[in-house]
Amino acid sequence: MKSVLVVDDEIEVTSFFRYFLEDKNCDVVVANSGREVEDLLLRHPSTFHMALVDLKLPDANGLDLLSKIKAKYPACEVLIMTGYSTVKSAVMAIQAGAKDYLEKPFDDLESLENIINSVLTPPVAHDEKLFTEAAKYGIIFSSSSPLHKVLTVAEKLAKKAINILIEGETGTGKELMARFIHGSSLRAQYPFVGINCGAVPESLLESELFGHEKGAFSGAIKSRKGYFELANNGTLFLDEIGEAPTSIQVKLLRVLETGEFMRVGSEEIQKSNVRVISATNRNLESEVENKRFRADLLYRLEGVKLSLPPLRERREDIPLIAQYYLDKKYGGECRLDSDTIEILKMYDWPGNVRQLLNVLNQTHVIHDCKRLRADHLPQYLVNRAENPDKEMSVAKQIDEFIEKEIHQFVQNLVNGLSHVEQMDLKKIMKRIRQMEGEIGRKIIEKGLSETRGNRQLLSKRFNITTRVIRYILNEK
Repeated sequence: MKSVLVVDDEIEVTSFFRYFLEDKNCDVVVANSGREVEDLLLRHPSTFHMALVDLKLPDANGLDLLSKIKAKYPACEVLIMTGYSTVKSAVMAIQAGAKDYLEKPFDDLESLENIINSVLTPPVAHDEKLFTEAAKYGIIFSSSSPLHKVLTVAEKLAKKAINILIEGETGTGKELMARFIHGSSLRAQYPFVGINCGAVPESLLESELFGHEKGAFSGAIKSRKGYFELANNGTLFLDEIGEAPTSIQVKLLRVLETGEFMRVGSEEIQKSNVRVISATNRNLESEVENKRFRADLLYRLEGVKLSLPPLRERREDIPLIAQYYLDKKYGGECRLDSDTIEILKMYDWPGNVRQLLNVLNQTHVIHDCKRLRADHLPQYLVNRAENPDKEMSVAKQIDEFIEKEIHQFVQNLVNGLSHVEQMDLKKIMKRIRQMEGEIGRKIIEKGLSETRGNRQLLSKRFNITTRVIRYILNEK
């Protein structure tokens, strides 16, 4: 018999759960205040398997009680209950160790029962289910991977009516995560529609998102639905949202606030019911500070933020990802040697999973072998394994050079001031911020000279889009 603690100051709630859980053969203990919980933690003879804790109590905060319960009973699964629509606080609870959160009033009894049953289910069975579901979308990870926790949170958020912002370096699988969330959501039977905001010219992006009427512009030979209409009742994935120009950001904010938009060339208001999942490889908080991204739009997009770890932080996943890809691509006819696995694990993979899969594909195409040996791999991977410090030395030298120059610049600037009387600090800070753009332009100009003006090649070297290169070059 499972022992369950129910914490809520409303007698109706505790009575409901006592009846609900005893019907599932659970031993239910009730507390109506934070003080009662602390007393129980001191004197309760056995462990609790599950606890349902109200986020707001007259004498306690549910997040504090969560910490105390997990400290006393680490294996106890905690569900946070909230009737205050404080989604971010509930997600904070999940990130702090809560299993899930429940929104009051409990109108959807089927959803409530599914969540309760998932907690009462043995964790191993749940993990196996998570691995299986994630693999359907090409997401492969181990039980000890940092991605495991991210996916656990994503699975819980999938059924919630909130927008999600996914952060991660290029190639970490942001779109795969978005598809996993959509497939695990209540909208799964409706469309998943994605658009890369950095791949569409600014002049066409509005039309792609909102559609256009016939004759709205040159080449508009017929009316066309935009992505918001195509994704109605489903999920709209806005990839590289940080690349969206300011003019589009304003219109996105409007449709996220009201659900209303107009096609280009139309005066008729359209409505769309979509869940927005956006993704970026840029720090949008920094973009907001630098006036390149709207703070109010970020607030709307970032109902919850998920950060995907780069491949170098989940090296234990590399053999699983590599073998899964080879099995899927070549029908299980190609295996990895142990030496090959070690070399793959030692490399830092700046292009992350995408780069790993490209290397595997290219290597197999060239050698067409039953086993991938170490000598089949590109030479730069072998060199990295043989000289693990060599590849990082250049980057380290650059970092050290920049730090030294910045330190020297600051010292020279401050030491060169005889006094600070009548100094316009705001003007000085503004000028220093302008230096960011000047330095960026000079570095890009140097890069263009090295690549003979090839912006596409330079964008790959800098791991940024050509639009960012254009923006920095034109920024004054």
